[in-house]
Amino acid sequence: MPTGRRRGSPDIQPEPTSVCSGVPAGFLPLHGGFRDHFVETPEAKYCCEACRLVLCQPRQTECGHRFCNSCICDILSRPNPVCPADMEPLFRDKIFKDVCCHREIMSLKVYCRSEANGCQEQMSLQQIPDHLNVCPFFEVPCPLGKCKERMMRKEIPDHLSWKCKQRETTCEFCSTKMPLTDLQKHKDTVCPAFPVMCPNHCSFTSLPRSELSGHQHDCPKAQVSCQFHRYGCMFKGLNQDMRQHESTFAAEHLKMMANRNLSLENKVTTVIRKTLHIFLRRCGASLTERSLLPGGRSSLETQLNRHDDMLSVHEIRLADMDLRFQVLETASYNGTLIWKIRDYKRRKQDAVAAKTLSLYSQPFYTGYFGYKMCARVYLNGDGMGKGTHLSLFFVVMRGEYDALLPWPFKQKVTLMLMDQGPSRKHLGDAFKPDPNSSSFRRPVAEMNIASGCPLFVSQNVLETGTYIKDDTIFIKVTVDTSDLPDL
Repeated sequence: MPTGRRRGSPDIQPEPTSVCSGVPAGFLPLHGGFRDHFVETPEAKYCCEACRLVLCQPRQTECGHRFCNSCICDILSRPNPVCPADMEPLFRDKIFKDVCCHREIMSLKVYCRSEANGCQEQMSLQQIPDHLNVCPFFEVPCPLGKCKERMMRKEIPDHLSWKCKQRETTCEFCSTKMPLTDLQKHKDTVCPAFPVMCPNHCSFTSLPRSELSGHQHDCPKAQVSCQFHRYGCMFKGLNQDMRQHESTFAAEHLKMMANRNLSLENKVTTVIRKTLHIFLRRCGASLTERSLLPGGRSSLETQLNRHDDMLSVHEIRLADMDLRFQVLETASYNGTLIWKIRDYKRRKQDAVAAKTLSLYSQPFYTGYFGYKMCARVYLNGDGMGKGTHLSLFFVVMRGEYDALLPWPFKQKVTLMLMDQGPSRKHLGDAFKPDPNSSSFRRPVAEMNIASGCPLFVSQNVLETGTYIKDDTIFIKVTVDTSDLPDL
């Protein structure tokens, strides 16, 4: 039977289960008493008169009976509440915490709550929270926070090593670290070292994805247009057939170029005639009158000489426009430059003799409204590489849309010397621009200072391998455009 009434302060409020005398969340039952497996059957005085479980947050009534805090709150919420043990009326201000009973209950011995998982530990009820923080059999969520699985604490190492679908793994091709769930998509779409098939089904059964774009320019099975298409040649065929075509149709190509030059000359003549017509129409009467006056002939000759100068300016402008058209026709707008340098021996000798120290490539772009760039090469080396290496540099140029682009220039740059042999052992180097370097700030002149590799490739390697064929070398520059904003 319950003992006599114990004095204390009335406190009949539902208490949060997350905190009670420093007890962590999850320790107290949501409702009613403790359901733990006690080593010895608890005495009746420790059991709730309502739920018959071991008291949780015990409260004692005026009539001397004990209830769990949640149970007595339920009873008090009814109209005209009475004690279920003796049917005595209950009053909220006559019910008190039973601190002594609580202390005795918390010292009772229980088995670990992970007993069903194999834990055989015994401890007092109040030691349960500390034990569960280290118990190897206690169920916990995946520590990565993304996986929804639960496991015993001792199973965490195995789970993280090979079971968890969100565990970190490394791509075996490019060594990039990522969650396991992202690995397959990474391989299928972006991995630069993942082996892919040539879409033209050439003899290269597989090659790294990063080399696919460059391979397309050299692939013998790729469909290409004749380089004389700007002059009117309509031939399209495989790369492997192009050399034969150029050799067979050399005379026709020369004739096309001659016709193109003739067309340009006709344009110049037309402009001259139109300009002369306008000039004579405006000044004809005046010139006629002046020619009849003393000194008139010399004045007319002066005017004609001035007109000749104007025609010369028009011819220069036409030539400049034609050059601009040729540059635009060969320009790349995807961040990739393939630079074909012919007459390597002669150009190398010019560099050694200090006649032409460096060469600039045609401009290329990261997009139609993107960065403007070019490459610069020293065939006899520059700086530390002078006389021993080929030096290769990247140059940011002033473009039409610089005001709309982010600065400094931050895109990854890859420089490469293309191997023209069957092994395709291209030589390359890559770098991320230094945002503090003036080479990558918004250009205020036509070009920024070049940045790159003075020791890009030794001349011995270059001239003894298969990097030179038909006195020609190919240089490839690739700028990463994957993270550029759309304008």
